[in-house]
Amino acid sequence: MRRPLNLWLLVVVTVCGISLLFGRGMLTVRGPAAGPAGMAETAPWPEAGERGLRVQVLNGTRVPGLARDVGLLLGRAGLAPVGFGNAPPQQYASTFVVNRRLEDGVARRLAELLGGVPVIREYDGRSLEDALIVLGADHAEVKRVLAETEK
Repeated sequence: MRRPLNLWLLVVVTVCGISLLFGRGMLTVRGPAAGPAGMAETAPWPEAGERGLRVQVLNGTRVPGLARDVGLLLGRAGLAPVGFGNAPPQQYASTFVVNRRLEDGVARRLAELLGGVPVIREYDGRSLEDALIVLGADHAEVKRVLAETEK
């Protein structure tokens, strides 16, 4: 009776451990990287550890749906955001990138993709994202640059 119980306990612990690894993003199942045709000469976005690059887009204005719209444009440029939201107090004058865990070169490349916006380094090992994009009043220029990138 004791042997089957130990076997079941081992199975349960193993399943829980694998579930935790996948749930925290330490292991992911990825397909091939796909980018737009206009960016074929550049390498795909570098991987951050064993998972894809994680970027969250925050709306720092009062324009409804802006973060989602810019997120869709980022997806066409080969970078899929992991989340959208609002950045209080929603009165930012300009767009910027908050670098949480990226190498400086990758953060600068992300900023260049958005039209050369500033990068702020704010390390946070507990955050789920590698970088935040906070959209400001200059969002029309950012959207224009992203739309040109996808062509």
